[in-house]
Amino acid sequence: MQNYAVKKGLPKETRSVCPECGKILAASLYDKDGKVFMDKTCPEHGRFCDVYWSDTELFLRAEKFAHDGVGLKNPMDKNLKDGDSVHILIDGQRVDMLTCSALANIDLTNRCNMNCPICFANANQQGYVYEPDYETLMKMLDALRSEEPIKCTAVQFSGGEPTIHPDFVRIIKAAKDRGFAQVQVATNGIEFAKKYDTLKDASQAGLNTIYLSFDGVSDDIYLQARDRKMFQVKLDVISNCKKLKEETGRCPSIVLVPTIVKGMNDHQIGDMVKFAFDNADIVRGINFQPVAFTGRITNEEVSEGRFTLPDLVKAFQEQTGYSTKDDWYPVPVVAPISDFASIVLGEKKVTFTTHPHCGIATYVFMDENGDVTPFPRFIDVEAFSAGLMEISTQAEKARFKKLYLLKLLKLLDRTLIEENLPGGMTKKQFKKMMGSIMSKKSKTALASFSWKMMFFGGMHFQDSFNYDVERVRRCGVHYITPDLQIIPFCAYNGGPEYRAEIEKKFSIPLDEWKKRNKKGAEELEAALVIPEDQRPNHRGEI
Repeated sequence: MQNYAVKKGLPKETRSVCPECGKILAASLYDKDGKVFMDKTCPEHGRFCDVYWSDTELFLRAEKFAHDGVGLKNPMDKNLKDGDSVHILIDGQRVDMLTCSALANIDLTNRCNMNCPICFANANQQGYVYEPDYETLMKMLDALRSEEPIKCTAVQFSGGEPTIHPDFVRIIKAAKDRGFAQVQVATNGIEFAKKYDTLKDASQAGLNTIYLSFDGVSDDIYLQARDRKMFQVKLDVISNCKKLKEETGRCPSIVLVPTIVKGMNDHQIGDMVKFAFDNADIVRGINFQPVAFTGRITNEEVSEGRFTLPDLVKAFQEQTGYSTKDDWYPVPVVAPISDFASIVLGEKKVTFTTHPHCGIATYVFMDENGDVTPFPRFIDVEAFSAGLMEISTQAEKARFKKLYLLKLLKLLDRTLIEENLPGGMTKKQFKKMMGSIMSKKSKTALASFSWKMMFFGGMHFQDSFNYDVERVRRCGVHYITPDLQIIPFCAYNGGPEYRAEIEKKFSIPLDEWKKRNKKGAEELEAALVIPEDQRPNHRGEI
């Protein structure tokens, strides 16, 4: 297969899978009416065509930043031969990983205290319980910290609902003790809303970030997406975090994570952005996730519900007025920064060499008057990225590498567009703010500035309709399994998915689990009973 970094532009050939049988198919990516489509044909199940990116111009600009990684090795995976790199099999064909584990997912359980129609993990429905014991989870964490040539530094506990795991807080502490710089939990928020002490204990154990499922700002959305009213739960999580911050001086940051479905909640993107700014003391950003057609989503919903990253960028602009598509960049735009840090510090740093069409993001600043300025308005991003790559090449050959930090500062000066800085911000203040962001005390230091800084991003995970093997090769979000395999997110959850195979292999029948865990089974059954105030009334109204 040709290296992606060599072949750019359209049309191009790649590999995908059949949505019916999982067989690997040749696929074409091409422009039609300003959109990028994927076209493939299965000898048995016929032709499939789907929108890949709904804006060809943005697609082509994103791939300018394609940046291949250094590969990935996992010494603790006994399924691999000595020295062999991490890879997976799709339809019997080997696919090697090119990107390190920028973020590792560990599913603590497939149990959940909700039954969401759009759950990609299909939690609570399998008839068995997948819940690795504490000792196994410790080996999984150790394997991530043993990865080569770049150790994993960020772990996210997920599920099911990870906060209902009986050892949840203990697991958080174990991850922090092992040196993970970022310890996160992906949660619906129910436990943190109801149990302040659980939130406090998790925070004290080292929890850095709450990835809070957040599909809108009104309960009509939650009734469609989650079968129950949930907005008050989200408010209660934020309220408890504010209370914790006031009481102890610190609390986990919150990143709101909406699953976007066309026609369901895409009209509330602007409202969610406003909500984030209104709670900027706790909320650090929004990571929008256009729905992937896996789990309980049916094939018939693809054409009606498909929402791509350019659709997000367009909706964001129309509903907020804060940005244009020129303000959004793909994930690997920051790869030169970590390359430079690795060279100058003499230590391999996590490099975000994710495929340029997996995700897109921007940072924005809001001044005291509510005026918003996107980061790319006052930094020439392309010039800075190209200049940093040139400096990194020079530093790699130099004897005194740290001297090149001065060249970095000069590059920042050269690419700063001072007249476009946010209202009231000086060049000196901007440099101080950037230094704060880079420091270990970034949250505390940033609190002294009057500008609100917010991250907005989109990550479009794949399904078998838009599956691109090249994206799998460059995936930076990985799962680790109880037998210590590393599997890319989109291979674990979509296409010819690994999830069902892994969970069946390391699970016990539901009836057996209930016998062993009578108390836990009773608590779960009670949790799945929707409270009266979270249900629609007898007329189906909210």
